[in-house]
Amino acid sequence: MRILLIATNREKSPFAVAPIGAAQLAAVLTAQGYDVALLDLCFVINPTRQIAKTIQHFDPQIVGLSIRNLDNCSYSNVKTYYAQTREMVKIVQKETDAPVLIGGGAVSVLPLELADYLGVIYAAVGEGEKILPAFARSLQAGDSFEGIPGLMVRGVNGWSGQRPDFSVQLDQLPLYDYPRIDYKKYFKRGGFISLQTKRGCAFKCIYCNYPTLEGSRVRCRSARLCVDDMEKIVIDTGLRDFFFTDSVFNWPSAHALEICEEIIRRQLRVRWIAYCNPAGLDDEMAAVFQKAGCAGIELGLDAVTDEMLLSMGKGFSRADIAKTYRALNKAGLPFAVFLLFGGPGDSYQNILESQKLLKEFGKANAVFASLGIRIYPDASIYRTALQEGRFSEHEPFLRPVYYLSSSLESDIVSRLDRVARREATWSTPTDWSSPVVTMAQRILGRLRMVPNWKDIEAYGAHMRRQSK
Repeated sequence: MRILLIATNREKSPFAVAPIGAAQLAAVLTAQGYDVALLDLCFVINPTRQIAKTIQHFDPQIVGLSIRNLDNCSYSNVKTYYAQTREMVKIVQKETDAPVLIGGGAVSVLPLELADYLGVIYAAVGEGEKILPAFARSLQAGDSFEGIPGLMVRGVNGWSGQRPDFSVQLDQLPLYDYPRIDYKKYFKRGGFISLQTKRGCAFKCIYCNYPTLEGSRVRCRSARLCVDDMEKIVIDTGLRDFFFTDSVFNWPSAHALEICEEIIRRQLRVRWIAYCNPAGLDDEMAAVFQKAGCAGIELGLDAVTDEMLLSMGKGFSRADIAKTYRALNKAGLPFAVFLLFGGPGDSYQNILESQKLLKEFGKANAVFASLGIRIYPDASIYRTALQEGRFSEHEPFLRPVYYLSSSLESDIVSRLDRVARREATWSTPTDWSSPVVTMAQRILGRLRMVPNWKDIEAYGAHMRRQSK
C-alpha cells in the first residue's frame, strides 16, 4: 500500500522546524512494509502545485496530513495557518480519491472543529504511530475503523471515535527517517536537528495542551538509544546542532543527567538547546549540561511572583527560579527566559515586580515577554474563563480566543512594550514581528549563531530603534 505523508507547516519564524513527527511515521510505516513518500512543504514555493505533482507521480492509496500548529499563539499579532491548510486539502481531494487522514498537534487539540473546517472525515488524535498503521490495515482488509484508539470518524450521524491511547513505548520506535528531511535548508533558516527523548508531561500549567498531545504519564526513551540516535545522525550528516523538543527536558532530572553523561562518556561533540524549567535545575545539573555540549537553555517560567506562579499552576517557586539563575550563570550557560503575562489575577504592578525580581536574581541573555493565554478546551484555563462568563460553552476555538486578566488595562500591549524597553535584554511580540528583527533572525540563522538570542543585548536595542 502506498501512503503519502504531507508535512504542512510553512512557518519559519523564529526558525524553521523540521517535521520529525511525519518523519517518525515514515520510519514506522516503512518498517511495516508500506511504500511511503514524505512531502515537506516548508520551503516549497508553490505548495498546491507540488502536492498535485506528487500525487500524480506517487498515486497514493492513503494521504496523511501532518498539521503542526493552528496559529502562532500571539495575542497582539494573530497569525493563523488553517486557511492555507484547507487549500492543501482541496488540491489533495481534487487529485485523488484516496482517504485523507489529518493528524499532528493542531488536530489533537481541536480535532472535530479543524476536520469540519478542512472538509475531511478522518482525524487522528494522539500518537499516529499506532493510529495510521491500524487505519491502513483496516482499509486494506475492508474492515470497519471502529475501535481504533484515537481515530475520529465522521459518519451520517456525526462524529464517533475512541479516546487516544498514549501507550507507545519509545524504545520500540525506530529512529525517525531523518534522511527524508533536507536539514541543510533548515540549518540555513536557523533550524536544528530535532530530537525527542520523552513524551508526556506531569506538570499542571493552566494553559498547556501537552497532556492532550502526549498524555500526562512521562514515558522516556532510554538514554543509550537517545545518544545512539544523535551519534548516527552526526556520522551520517556531519551536522551537530540539536534541539531536544521535550516539553521539559530536565524532568525527570535523572533521565536528563543520564543522557548528558552518555554524551560525555562517548565524547560526542554536539551543541544542543532544550526547553527547561527550574524544577531540579541546580548547580550539578547545569555543570553536567555545560560539559555535555549545551549551547543554551530556554527557560519556561511564564511567571515570577509567588502569586502568579501559583495562579499559573507552574509547580515551582520564586526561590527555585533564583537558584536556577545562579546555577546557569555559574556554569556559564546562556539562557533565555519566557514570560506569559495576563493570567488570572495578573496586574500591571505584577509585571513591574517580575522585572524587578528577575534583575535581582541575576542576568539572563534574553527575556521574551508575551501577553495573553491562548485558550484550548482541554486546558484548565478554559474552565476558569467559562466560569467568569468570558464566552459561551459552545464557543468555536479555531479562531484564537485569549484569556487576559480583567485587572489589565486596555493599553496593556503598549505598556508592556514600555516596560520591556527599560532592559536591553527584554523584548515583546511587537519587537518580534518587526521586519528588522525578522531579517536579523535570517542573518543569524545563516551564520549559525547558536542560540540566536545569545547576544540580544548587543543588537536588540539597535533593532528596536530601526524598526520604529
